Amino acid sequence: MSLPILRNSRLLSHVAAAATAVALAVGAYCGADDLLSRLVNPMQPTPAAVAAGKSNYLPNLGPDWGTQHVNLNRLGNALSDGTLVVLGSSELSSHDLRFVPYRFFPEELKVPTLAYGHAMFQSYGIVSVLESVADSLTPNTRLVIMVSPAWFASGGQLPRSAFAEHVTGPVWDRLWDQPSTREQMQTWITDNANWGLLWLIANGQVAELKDKLSLWWLARKEPAPDRPRSKLSVPAHRYVSWPSAARLDQGQWGRLTHQAREAERDLGGHNPYDVRDDYYRQYLAPLYSPARNEFADVDPITRAELGDLSRVMALLQKRKVRAYFVIQPFNPKLILDVERFDPVVAAITGMCARYRMGCLDLYSIPFEPGMLRDDMHLAELGWALADQGIAEYFSR
Repeated sequence: MSLPILRNSRLLSHVAAAATAVALAVGAYCGADDLLSRLVNPMQPTPAAVAAGKSNYLPNLGPDWGTQHVNLNRLGNALSDGTLVVLGSSELSSHDLRFVPYRFFPEELKVPTLAYGHAMFQSYGIVSVLESVADSLTPNTRLVIMVSPAWFASGGQLPRSAFAEHVTGPVWDRLWDQPSTREQMQTWITDNANWGLLWLIANGQVAELKDKLSLWWLARKEPAPDRPRSKLSVPAHRYVSWPSAARLDQGQWGRLTHQAREAERDLGGHNPYDVRDDYYRQYLAPLYSPARNEFADVDPITRAELGDLSRVMALLQKRKVRAYFVIQPFNPKLILDVERFDPVVAAITGMCARYRMGCLDLYSIPFEPGMLRDDMHLAELGWALADQGIAEYFSR
């Protein structure tokens, strides 16, 4: 007995026509996208890129393909020329702190610095962005990666929205063009796919095509840029040397950490949880018992995050980059099960030793007031300790 749908020739013709239209649309999209990628090269910064260029902190690559392209090239140049590059998540959003690296190093130590990342930018996002600029990773690279214990909590691996935000535009294009990274992307998408993620990816691809069309339309009447006749005509990218101003002795660091302690004592010395007073009044004071278990739902050592972090280190080792990893602490007065993270700390420090990376373990040192502004984000003292470790590591 044949299925009813097979007897309806009109329905079959409509289905065939729809399938053909979809196939033609996909083919046209792929062809147009590939052609525009070759034709359009946004050498001139877009308005969003100009605004980002005035800051040495990029929460992401930008809102459109042209800005993303310019900022990804900027990140690649910074990695290749010895600029201090700091990758992290929500701790980098503390613009108001003196000792946050993208303020302290350029303003007080005269070290060119670029920071990238904000909330939910985790190990998988970091390795994806680094793989997209892998040719810029050299022994001259000065790279710091801020590792948050919250990455290993119940929220899990890189969220889908963060994937769509960071693995997009030119990052997506570069990773998709390489068989090895394309396979890793396909695996991640398969493991994490739902309609929301697929919609974000599809929407991002369509927006990218629109951005490329817009750039092509604007650039079609502009004269073609001069191209050098030989590689010798291209000026060499200047390598950034580590300035003498960044080589501080123990006495100087002692004075800086004392200043950080004093600043935090003024801002957070009036509550029982060793956090900023404004944070206490707004979020903790109304609660009967604000302390909680961070790893109640899952053993952090079992999270995929550790494997993704291992991929980061393997890529850096392959490129002969001696990066510096900073393991950030939790506030033990607000997080009750901090000891459950101890095996993860041991695993990370072990990986750093195995891959020959530098490591600063702020998680295991005695906690003191001023290190954190809330339950997990570094305050002035925490950043000052991290800055000291970073400066001493790259001063060697």
